[in-house]
Amino acid sequence: MLINCDLGESELMAADGRQQKILTMIQLANVCCGAHAGTVDLTRLTMRQCYEAKVRAGAHPGYPDPNHFGRRPLFGSEYDAQQIRELVSEQVAFAKEAAEAAGLALYHVKPHGALYNEAAENGEVAEAIAIGVRKVLRDVFLIGLAKSVMIGVFRRQGFVVLREAFADRRYTAEGLLVPRTSTGALIHDPEQAHRQLLQLKQFSDTICVHSDSPNSLQILRALN
Repeated sequence: MLINCDLGESELMAADGRQQKILTMIQLANVCCGAHAGTVDLTRLTMRQCYEAKVRAGAHPGYPDPNHFGRRPLFGSEYDAQQIRELVSEQVAFAKEAAEAAGLALYHVKPHGALYNEAAENGEVAEAIAIGVRKVLRDVFLIGLAKSVMIGVFRRQGFVVLREAFADRRYTAEGLLVPRTSTGALIHDPEQAHRQLLQLKQFSDTICVHSDSPNSLQILRALN
């Protein structure tokens, strides 16, 4: 079971050492491409830290909507499929360049926030993401929500997929993530997160802990 975490989203976490601590407890880093959060310089720094920690780095493209941290659904209102393809390819190309400058090759791509959640339900969004990635890279893993629409779409587009589960998020009866705006959507207790891992590991290849989740370091220690 590979543990993954979204990084490169907070200059404070990079400056105070929390990001480096997280890198000691994960195998895959989903590095923000400076669009939904972070900066170009922070992306480059995070790639260097991944290299130093010997952690596999991936691109984490999302809607360029930092005021809402990329967590506001925008497909059909502000972005169509073609625009999603373009934003994904641009962000993945930047992440590829930043990784190579740090001595790395991108290992995977995982969509961020609302883009990820939309792709889990909407095959058109998932297809646009895959096509956008393929414009830049073909030999990377795509990470998608286990048992969701995006898994089949990514595979049909020619990618090897890592099925993802979440240790720090609750699920709906349909197997989707409970919206963050709902009460109890986040799991704060490390023991609960560990129990959820045990329940979901048979359906998944990688499990996510968000770096901005409360008690993220404690949850990562419990999972390890």
